[in-house]
Amino acid sequence: MIRGLGYSNTDFDTARPGRLCRGRERWIRRWDDPGTTLKRLVLSGAAFSDDSARDAIRGLTRIDLDIGKLVRTIFPTEELVAFKEEGQLALAPESLGDKGQYWSQRAGGRMVEPSQRWQLPVESDDQMASMIADDAVDGFLVAPQTPLAEELLQSIYLLTGQGNDSQWPVVRFLPIAMKEVLEHCTALICVHQDKHGPALGIYSLETIEPTQALKSLALEAGCLPVPFAIPPMLARWDRALYELRVEWNEQERGDFPVPAAEEASRWGGRRLRSGQSETEKVAASEE
Repeated sequence: MIRGLGYSNTDFDTARPGRLCRGRERWIRRWDDPGTTLKRLVLSGAAFSDDSARDAIRGLTRIDLDIGKLVRTIFPTEELVAFKEEGQLALAPESLGDKGQYWSQRAGGRMVEPSQRWQLPVESDDQMASMIADDAVDGFLVAPQTPLAEELLQSIYLLTGQGNDSQWPVVRFLPIAMKEVLEHCTALICVHQDKHGPALGIYSLETIEPTQALKSLALEAGCLPVPFAIPPMLARWDRALYELRVEWNEQERGDFPVPAAEEASRWGGRRLRSGQSETEKVAASEE
């Protein structure tokens, strides 16, 4: 199987957040949002046998890449603080004790189950990777001032407090709260869902552009770095691989590392309409 690390860097409008991975995750929608434009870097992965990607297994845990090292490639020295709203007691870090435990209402209040709300500085890259792989964390604050201010704690609760991890698709994040969180930290990392594993959405006020570092990390791990025009948890891998093949310089880089499928790509022969951006074309084709 070929392993690929997909990444995209786009604007994100909190009033029009778009969808998340179909059938896996939805946004919390509670209040009218006048809209704030943020920057979003999305990372996911997939393993596949040819450029049709029909057998693709998707998610960062499916490509044998160190997720902790991936995050540290983008934020090599910044302090990271993990947070969780409806934490399962069995998955909560032992150092928390019983702090933040409460009863979560389920089935419209007919049932309750124990949960734990917590925030904890990341102690190691291995710990961070384990939290993400086990779906034990909602996200991470990048370089917040510690101890966490009460205003930041309230913003985290606004971001996640109206969610529900017990339903499917899961509902975890309220876009309107992201700007408030970002007033207290450099970036916000949300653990999103891809089809078979986690993806990372990194939200910030300014563009984060670690493309070269991501490419180097992917190649070091034996993965193919694959750029996407829209977030890879939403897009088709066969389309992204087709675009990458078109731009591939065999004289400088050798043969394209993904075998061609027996059937020709569905994307061959398509052209941009006049005035249509590549992002608009791809987004339209994914609907």
